[in-house]
Amino acid sequence: MDIIVNDTNIFIDLHSIGLLECFCKLPYEIRTVDFVMAEISNPRQYEDMERLVTEGKICVESFTPEEIAEIVEEYSNVSGNLSIPDCSVCYYARKYDVTLLTGDRQLRRYAEAGKLTVKGILFVFDELVQHSIITPCIAACKLKELYSINIRLPKSEIQRRIDLWENAE
Repeated sequence: MDIIVNDTNIFIDLHSIGLLECFCKLPYEIRTVDFVMAEISNPRQYEDMERLVTEGKICVESFTPEEIAEIVEEYSNVSGNLSIPDCSVCYYARKYDVTLLTGDRQLRRYAEAGKLTVKGILFVFDELVQHSIITPCIAACKLKELYSINIRLPKSEIQRRIDLWENAE
């Protein structure tokens, strides 16, 4: 089973539109790191994440003191608006050669420059539809809902999917 490591914003976006549970049904081993869990400040989101961790649907990885030192060093050498949690998921993706899932443009650019495989929220939607976890119609509705709360998403790609999925049924 392929492993994907997640940044905070993917979890928050999916939770906000009620698709976090569906995301955990995908045929991936979903991982994140303790720095990401610490960024989830909304009590309801954190409670739901903790439940999914307890149920074994999301794995939260921790780092050794030596690895934390490497992450902090990487953070100190990075230009731009990356955080320690951003650097920690990059570090993890690089160390274990796994796909990084993020919606953060700065993090995506940094990770791609480092030759990491990076996917975003639209990949999640595509996979949810492809694996019949949600119908195309639900995907279109949820994508519209997501775009209404996260306007940084690529409008043309979103509209293309909405048009496709609304006409699929």
